[in-house]
Amino acid sequence: MNNNGVHVLADIYTSAQVSKSDLVELIESALEISGMSILGRLGHDFGVADAFTAMWLLAESHFTIHTYPELNYISIDCYTCGHKAKPAQAVAILLDGLEVTRSSMKIIARGGVVA
Repeated sequence: MNNNGVHVLADIYTSAQVSKSDLVELIESALEISGMSILGRLGHDFGVADAFTAMWLLAESHFTIHTYPELNYISIDCYTCGHKAKPAQAVAILLDGLEVTRSSMKIIARGGVVA
């Protein structure tokens, strides 16, 4: 069994507030383009200015987002197992689709081959 994985964490600041519907559409497109299979989505709206948190359950693991519209800030966590999915590419697609003023991304190798 192979338990190699990649965990990507990103902090994204935008020049303007991003709507929930635009973010969801961009995320789902980025996941698909990056080789991930969406099994389901669960989220919660905070009722203020498109503030929300959401999690996409993936065949490869998960993708989560938490937004702070009042700060134009988005927090991302994407973890995938195996070698087919490309979580860093998914985050890069998000960055390209947003008006980013500042961002940071950490890529962490997880697991390893179990004999």
